[in-house]
Amino acid sequence: MEKIIFRWNLKERPEDFIVKEVADLPVDENGKFYLYILIKRNLNTKEITNRYKLRYAGLKDKNALTFQYVSSDRFLGEIIKEKIDDKTFYILQYAGNLKKRIKIGQLKGNKFSIKLKGNKIKDQIWFINYFDIQRLERNFEKGRKLLKNLPEGIKWKDLSWLENFYIDAYLSFLWNKSLMNFLMENFDGYKIKEKSFGFFIPYTDYEYLMGNIPKFWSIAGYKVKMKDFERKIYRKILIEEGFDFDTFIQKLKQLKIKGDYRKTFLKADNLKISQDRIEFFLPKGSYATMFLKHIYLENQ
Repeated sequence: MEKIIFRWNLKERPEDFIVKEVADLPVDENGKFYLYILIKRNLNTKEITNRYKLRYAGLKDKNALTFQYVSSDRFLGEIIKEKIDDKTFYILQYAGNLKKRIKIGQLKGNKFSIKLKGNKIKDQIWFINYFDIQRLERNFEKGRKLLKNLPEGIKWKDLSWLENFYIDAYLSFLWNKSLMNFLMENFDGYKIKEKSFGFFIPYTDYEYLMGNIPKFWSIAGYKVKMKDFERKIYRKILIEEGFDFDTFIQKLKQLKIKGDYRKTFLKADNLKISQDRIEFFLPKGSYATMFLKHIYLENQ
């Protein structure tokens, strides 16, 4: 199988990777909560939201220039600016009132503007909706270990936010691995690698995907209704991972992890190349870096 190494140095400078959140938030002058636009450079979302007790719809990368919506239970002023050093700053800009606090997932998606840096790309708008390495790296192994050593009676609320994040990362890893297994059984293709991770990309087109693979693939959980072929693949992978399938699902039930269904493939909208930048929109929960992996052409 052909292997390509992903060598796009995406975030040499934060301005190389600009993200703007897209959301439909009904501003209401009688609302008791306060809507702010958070602009940040070289900071992760939680560094700011924890400081001001803000609610957010999604986490944004640290090494990027990002624009996102947050809500506050109290009025913080029209604008807050803080320059931490020559490379690091944040701005909170008041944008109106809301009747309800912002909650996780309350966005349509994100607009991206990314520096091409001379990389050549394919004329392609679709991609397999894998979780990318920023979610998996250094996290999924910790989630695996937590599940293997889970004491009887422990619920998700007994674990820290970070421990639950590690478990989610491991479930994301299993989703990737199970879907990749299915695709490799049914398609010819190639792998693109970044660090220790490889992602199988089939040779096909969007129309063929629409008609020939499941539009959703199960994220493991005790309430998810897996199709027989999904369950068979998950059983095989979990044995390789050191778990019995039924015992694993019971652990998720103990933690009250219901599971979910994630779209197997997506397409980038409003794609535009202008000078040395590529711009596009992706729905929430997907990774711009994964789309770039699919359109990347090895140098050349």
